[in-house]
Amino acid sequence: MTSLPVDVTRPVIAVTFPGSAPAYADAYREDVLRLADLAAAAVEAAGATALLLDSSAEDPDGPTQSLVDVAAVDGALILGGGDVDPALYGSEGHPSIGDTDRAADDLEIAVVRGALALGRPVFGICRGMQLINVALGGTLVEDLGPDSQHKDHSPADAMVGHAVAVVPGTRLASMLGADGAAVMSGHHQAVRSPGEGLVVSARADDGVIEAIELPADGEEDEWLVAVQWHPEHEGTAPGQFAALMKPFVDACAARRSVRAAVDA
Repeated sequence: MTSLPVDVTRPVIAVTFPGSAPAYADAYREDVLRLADLAAAAVEAAGATALLLDSSAEDPDGPTQSLVDVAAVDGALILGGGDVDPALYGSEGHPSIGDTDRAADDLEIAVVRGALALGRPVFGICRGMQLINVALGGTLVEDLGPDSQHKDHSPADAMVGHAVAVVPGTRLASMLGADGAAVMSGHHQAVRSPGEGLVVSARADDGVIEAIELPADGEEDEWLVAVQWHPEHEGTAPGQFAALMKPFVDACAARRSVRAAVDA
């Protein structure tokens, strides 16, 4: 169980990432940690306290926590990393699948399910979107192929830019607008069939699902949005990540206020 920072004026958001996954090469681990720091900074800038959670860490007393009491936080942000264990969505795997960490998968699936059960908002990025989809019973495309526009296939293995089309009337459209967005991606997998209750809120021009969410039917409904790209990446258009984080943090704060009023 973690000890959480106390600040009654700011919601606390668990920011999870598999930073200590044993399968990661040093360079890849550095990228995961760098992007986690950028995401945490955006959460703080949006008005919340970011609780960094290394979902692969074996030592809960280390520099990041490996366990979290979901009831004690106000939301969860699930970040990128290696592939989700294909056994979790009924696949026998693919030769391209790598950098898996089943311990991280299991912990983050528990965080997603626990957060939704308790009415905590959830946001996912890249692997986080795929993990969320699997947590809700969905499946994944194991590999998009060598010609995919979603990943740099050179030895540099860098992020690539492309456009996404946003579905009008979705939560995502209220964040980014219905005209779409230019995004930074670096993935070889994608959502195949959305999990229970999830709807597609953005696609790339090749048809790949770029965002999923739980539809909004009322203010107190479950709040979940996940994107396949990396809005925390330095190459992202200025303001895009803030446009995504502010509504998420606001939702966390609003539900925190409701709970506080009920408990008063």
